[in-house]
Amino acid sequence: MKTLIQGGFVVGFNGQEHEIIRDGVVVFENDRILFVGKQYSEPVDKKIEAKGCLVSPGFIDTHFHSGINAGDYLLNEPDKPDFFASNYLAHGAPTREGAKHAHLKDVDVGQRFSFIHVLKSGVTTALEIGGPGERPEPYVEMVGEVGIRCVTGTSYKNVNFYHDRQGRLEYDWDNDRGSEGLKKAVAFAKKFNGACSGRISTMLFPGHVDTCTPELLKETRKAARELGVRVQIHATINLIEFHTVMRRERCTPIELLHRIGFLDPEVSLSHCIFISGHSWAAYPYGDDLKIIADSGASVAHSPLKYLKLGITMESFDRYRKAGINVGIGTDTFPKDIISEMRYAALASRVAEKSFIAGHPRDVFNAATLGGAKLIGRDDLGRLQKGAKADIAIINLKDIAFGAVRDPIKALVETGTSRDVRMVIVDGEILVDNSKYLRLNEEELIEKVQAKGEEVWNSVPKWHWTGKSVDEVLPPAFKMS
Repeated sequence: MKTLIQGGFVVGFNGQEHEIIRDGVVVFENDRILFVGKQYSEPVDKKIEAKGCLVSPGFIDTHFHSGINAGDYLLNEPDKPDFFASNYLAHGAPTREGAKHAHLKDVDVGQRFSFIHVLKSGVTTALEIGGPGERPEPYVEMVGEVGIRCVTGTSYKNVNFYHDRQGRLEYDWDNDRGSEGLKKAVAFAKKFNGACSGRISTMLFPGHVDTCTPELLKETRKAARELGVRVQIHATINLIEFHTVMRRERCTPIELLHRIGFLDPEVSLSHCIFISGHSWAAYPYGDDLKIIADSGASVAHSPLKYLKLGITMESFDRYRKAGINVGIGTDTFPKDIISEMRYAALASRVAEKSFIAGHPRDVFNAATLGGAKLIGRDDLGRLQKGAKADIAIINLKDIAFGAVRDPIKALVETGTSRDVRMVIVDGEILVDNSKYLRLNEEELIEKVQAKGEEVWNSVPKWHWTGKSVDEVLPPAFKMS
């Protein structure tokens, strides 16, 4: 079926960069774009009116974790001081006896909910780290049912994390765990690459620089090259293990990756937030930026997660000027990639101490072209003939926007996921009038609330204090 989207501000791609076409037209047939321009005279089967809207390429979320948002409340709460030193392990590392209770990750409710949540923000491709877990078949089936495009794979590392009863982190090293994890990741990549009518593609995801031995990382690059897939690794590590790695290897984490031949254009680094001395330094120091740029590796930047810690990448502009390709990720809730663009821009202005830093053009490019380059796709992140029909239509005709002169600046400075009106993946409309079409959202939210209560009630079983969730994380005001 041939469909025409007309009116509005169309973000066309001229082969080099995006350009805005006022009252433009986009035509797609099945899963491919046929035409982008001013006028289209041939007959079509369906017309979509987009007056007052931004017609954008679907966004690419380069760092995404599926699952219910209840766990993220436990992770990012400002009243949880152990978050600063432990980073994500403030939630992710239980006591030894409570390990089985720490993660209530279910495919049908929590993971489905988060994919729909990110889809409704205009994301048509999500790079999902470790989502398949121990049950890959139900996971793949769920992703297919949601309809989003997904680049995914199982995650693996050489360690298990725990807290002792005093809140101290403990790393249990197990080389066999890492080797077996890599084998499972390779098996997943072989079996499911191209699943869901091509909407699923695969990558390898070793956990973190501090949780994988150099030997496991070398084996990962070897396996990735043999499979012809890409690799992403978390470049952030917690405060204690950062210094352990520095002392053991006598180099920075980036220098270590470079030394073992890990970095190249098929690798992306999540976050790239590092620690220096007694405070967080939100950029690599020494020659690390040059190492990343020279290798051709990309960076997946999720600004909100670190802004909650009082940390900024110093700075988005600095990475861009160094020639490093940067994509935008959501990482934690709320998974709103439009807001993440704004956070990236504002954080860069703070880091640079300049109001002209963090240009909306650059963060929009990161959420589209940067993400496409990171995953090696030249048919995504752009609206041009032959590209995939992955499209987000965002309503700018709202009192929150007022008069709109430059739609990209208006989007980055003002927009949120709730402004997304329609989302199209592979030529199929999955969100219309801001509603997801494949299931009843109200019924899903009721299930999510019930799962959330289950997660919060489980806190005393795994948290190192043994206290209830209200004791570990007091509510903002007394609740009765």
